[in-house]
Amino acid sequence: MTVAINAIRRLEAKVEDLTAAINSSKAVPSPPPPPPAPQDYRSPFTNSQPSPGSHILSYPLPHHERGPLDIASPITTETPGKASNAAIEAHGATKLSFSQHGVALWPAVAELLPPEFLAARKALPRDYIVNIETHRPPLPIHIDIPAEYSSNFWLTRLPSSVIKGLADAYFAVFHRNTPVLDRFQFFSTTLNGALESNFGYDVDTCLVLIVLALGCLAVTAYEEGDFALPSRTPSLTPGFVRPEWYEVVIDDPPGLKFFNEARQRIGFLMNQNGLPIGQFYMLCTLYYAQTLRPIDSWTTINRAALCCISVLSREESIDFDGWEGDMLSRLFWNTLMYETIITQELSLPLSGLLDYEADIPIPKFTSYPRPKTSISGLLSDEEDSFFNFHFLAQAAHRIILTRVRHNLYTFAEREGYPSTNLTVEMHHQLEQWRSNLPPSLQFADNENVDDSPSPAHVIAKAMLRSRYRVAKFHIGRPFLYKALHAPEYTNRSEYDEVRKGLEGAMYWPATMGLCVQMKAALPIKFGWCSQCFGQILLFTAVARSPNAYLRATLPEGWEEWVRVMMGLIESCARESPGIAKDYELLRLL
Repeated sequence: MTVAINAIRRLEAKVEDLTAAINSSKAVPSPPPPPPAPQDYRSPFTNSQPSPGSHILSYPLPHHERGPLDIASPITTETPGKASNAAIEAHGATKLSFSQHGVALWPAVAELLPPEFLAARKALPRDYIVNIETHRPPLPIHIDIPAEYSSNFWLTRLPSSVIKGLADAYFAVFHRNTPVLDRFQFFSTTLNGALESNFGYDVDTCLVLIVLALGCLAVTAYEEGDFALPSRTPSLTPGFVRPEWYEVVIDDPPGLKFFNEARQRIGFLMNQNGLPIGQFYMLCTLYYAQTLRPIDSWTTINRAALCCISVLSREESIDFDGWEGDMLSRLFWNTLMYETIITQELSLPLSGLLDYEADIPIPKFTSYPRPKTSISGLLSDEEDSFFNFHFLAQAAHRIILTRVRHNLYTFAEREGYPSTNLTVEMHHQLEQWRSNLPPSLQFADNENVDDSPSPAHVIAKAMLRSRYRVAKFHIGRPFLYKALHAPEYTNRSEYDEVRKGLEGAMYWPATMGLCVQMKAALPIKFGWCSQCFGQILLFTAVARSPNAYLRATLPEGWEEWVRVMMGLIESCARESPGIAKDYELLRLL
């Protein structure tokens, strides 16, 4: 663990150096060398040896171009909230959008899609998802109290078995993939604080209530996947068995009663900006994301980011080796990773959290200080390291995607652009990421994730395999844009990149099988639906293209894969009017 954490603090600079080398070789005056940047970071899942064709310059890139998560230089940054499909960049090239909803606005794609689709899309605002989701009704504010607890003080009458069961379900599902809290600290300190105040108006109570709300979603996921709920005593009945307190879970969406109780209390804490408040808003983001409310989730992720920025800006020095500093690091990276996804897809304004990423170490998962006699033994989990490494692997993958976005996502009508050397380097880093995963995270292309022992394992394994294929798809996507818009400048090797990209766009475990069946626990559902929306448009456009070389890149079975993606979008459309509009548009194809 220590080796991986130390290594992840040094990201490879060779891709940026290679980019600078290629740009400087063009007939454009070279800028003066920038000032030295902070110490390089290197991903723990990439080899330290440069790949063939790498060229190392004598100076690094400026600090603002080196971040691991979606940083753009001022020249190429799109206006917040006003991002376009292709913004003019330096040297006559255009900057391509990373948004999958932007695919419908590609000129060549628009020429190939049916007129019914084009007419319906033209009638909508450019950012119709944001428009629709912004104007949807808010979550209901009423609280349906179960009959046996009917009282204004129903929370204080909850049996300990209910609180423990929901909290255990939360930590067994959501915490493992989004490690915002410390489990021992929650049970030993936070929960006691909420109980002692009789669920009063304090941050401990707010944290407990949002955990219980997410616990209801976790129990729903166990039921959807037919898994036995976590228990210290083995169940004699295989599969899911409704607990005695199951009525508490029933709500629309599940957990709403606890979420509304938390929302009532947080109003009196609205001016606090510390770590616990940030954790609360990150967990609210998770609840909104799981219930497919993307704009609400973006609003609360901004609030979580503000809490991080508040702590980072007012503290002269933070001990990231200590427990509290490491918890701030966990909150920071969870917040930044989600913010990157939602703002890229919907072209929403950033919070400014990105400016701090070079100064924040990757989490070490430092243990909460524990007395010699404590319940720590009862809360230990031999699989914690598996999920900790899984989180680090997700962060490293996000770094690679950012490299792809900033080095390949430009278009120019000329041969050899984007650079083949850059593309080779991107594939090299992705393969290094995969091959250097810890043994417990290694995966085969045909592995069946549905055989996993719990919902968290199913999702963890599916996410890694899916992210690997997502990166393959995104590496090939700029070449697909080129083949559609400038086939006369597209060579055989670039068509091969298109083919590999389209192959990578298929068979994502996170969008099929048990993951879709357990929709209550599927991470970033809106992100997956958005990816599938853009892919369906691309597969359709390629199939209808008059370019025989381009049509030949279509992988076998793509029609069946389109049906799988349509199934995911249709199922999620019941929870989101924005996704429902996507489904309505896609049916016109």
